[in-house]
Amino acid sequence: MGIGSFIRDGRRILKLATKPSRKELWMSAKISILAMFLVGLLSFGIQYLMTVLTYTWQ
Repeated sequence: MGIGSFIRDGRRILKLATKPSRKELWMSAKISILAMFLVGLLSFGIQYLMTVLTYTWQ
């Protein structure tokens, strides 16, 4: 795979690419916010559980 074919492939991809609509962009934002919230909640739960379990070890 040479540089010429890489440039051709890149041009082809850029021609096919389109901007997302407002609806698609808002859906992506909602999914990302929900995922961050769930990861944070999971992290908080693990931290709380470890604090409770290790409280008596001190």
